[in-house]
Amino acid sequence: MIAERRHTYSFRCSLLAVLIAASLPDMAQAEETGELRVQLSPVRQTVLSSEISGKLTELPLREGETFKQGQRLAAFDCSVQRAQLTRSEAVQRGAQKKLDVAKRLDALGSISQAEVAQTQADLAVAQAESGVSRAMLKRCTLDAPFAGRVSQRMAERWQHVAEGTELLAIYDDSVYQLELIVPSAWLTWLKAGLDFEVALDETGQRYAAQVERLGAAIDPLSQSLKVFARITGDTAGLLPGMSGVALLQAPGEDS
Repeated sequence: MIAERRHTYSFRCSLLAVLIAASLPDMAQAEETGELRVQLSPVRQTVLSSEISGKLTELPLREGETFKQGQRLAAFDCSVQRAQLTRSEAVQRGAQKKLDVAKRLDALGSISQAEVAQTQADLAVAQAESGVSRAMLKRCTLDAPFAGRVSQRMAERWQHVAEGTELLAIYDDSVYQLELIVPSAWLTWLKAGLDFEVALDETGQRYAAQVERLGAAIDPLSQSLKVFARITGDTAGLLPGMSGVALLQAPGEDS
């Protein structure tokens, strides 16, 4: 068992060394040409999950379809939750009437302070229960937190799902982020706000981009740093996962 663990550890170390060694020529070439591989990813993306257990009555969008901010993306059969809200609101109205009567009797000196306090407490409990019922009813629908596109659909209409079940993966298709690895020596001139161009393989076109932020640490073995940039031009037709080449040059260098 110990020998097997040592072999596994040795293999992982060897694999890591190979991967790092493979990246070194790319770093050397990048320092000469200013060209680096990049990958496109959405700035905002999330997975919408069910907040309650129940039957899906609405799930209109499929993979690739777009939506607006605030648009309903999913809904559940919430007849039970609506009935509970109706009941709790009725109880609240009854508690309010009892408190009104208690206050009139108190003004006439026909009721004790303890009884008045009890009717006040009953109303507070009824109000709290109504609030819980309204909150539960709000969980019966899922609205889009931002405008974007569906990247994956994990459930179907009329399916009964448990609380926490993943339903839709969505992303904002208006703003894309670029991720690239640069030589650490570029820190002498590579700063946030630097403008450059990126050529994407899938479209065959160039796009204006800007460095947004630098990674938090330098990899000591490859002497490289992760950099994040953003497409500043038209993003129509772009998709997550597209890749290409970032054309970076130190300020003052000839194009």
